[in-house]
This record gives sequence, C-alpha cells and structure tokens, in this order.
Amino acid sequence: MKTMQAQNESALDRTNAALDRFRADMATHREDAAKRDAEAVKRDKDNQRWTITLILGCTALVIGAVALFS
Repeated sequence: MKTMQAQNESALDRTNAALDRFRADMATHREDAAKRDAEAVKRDKDNQRWTITLILGCTALVIGAVALFS
C-alpha cells in the first residue's frame, strides 16, 4: 500500500512539474504574441502611410500632366 501511495505521489509531483513548465511556456507564448501584434500594428501603419503617399503622388502627377498637355 505504501509503495502505491509513493508511486501516486511521485506521479502527482511529475504532473505538477509538467503543468508548471506548461504555464511558463504559455506565459512566454503570450509575450511573444503581444510583441508580434505590436509589430504588425506598426507595419500596418507604415504600409498605410506609404499607400496614401503613393496615391497622392500619382494624383498630383496626373493633374500636372493634364494641366501641362491641355
């Protein structure tokens, strides 16, 4: 009986250790996901800025070409 109890306690200790490692891994994963999300927001802002600038530049170019050739 004592052997079974010792085995059960050992299994419980291993399970708790595995859960602790899992919790630590999940915390690291959450931090990494937050960093990726912040970087994605920055990239989206930069891309939007470039797109708007390109559209405005092309519009100005077309207006200038129309004014020049009319």
